[in-house]
Amino acid sequence: MFVAKILLICAAVALVSGNPQTLGAPRQLSGADLEQSKRTLQESLTKLAAGEGPNYRISKILSASHQVVAGSLDRYTVELIDSNGQTKVCDVKIWSRTWLPNGIEVTFECPNEEPLVRKHNP
Repeated sequence: MFVAKILLICAAVALVSGNPQTLGAPRQLSGADLEQSKRTLQESLTKLAAGEGPNYRISKILSASHQVVAGSLDRYTVELIDSNGQTKVCDVKIWSRTWLPNGIEVTFECPNEEPLVRKHNP
């Protein structure tokens, strides 16, 4: 019974400790982290445009998050400008597993389009 009370107290302290970030959970980005994430997205877009495409430019990042998984997973809701100058809001995921050949996997999910998955080297 004593051990159960100690565990309950420890759990309560952990819940109210003021640290809402759980290990492995997605973390919303802002400030310098958001700027670094924007550079990561731009690097991927540039590499893909030099290869088989697609050819997008960033108009505006609406939201971004980072998550530690087997590697790292960056998720964006972003306004992209396509090669025709049309702007569309897409969800973009960048799964980085830099130890693998072509270890960066980029997935584009745009309205009224099939998801598009491309890979490139880090």
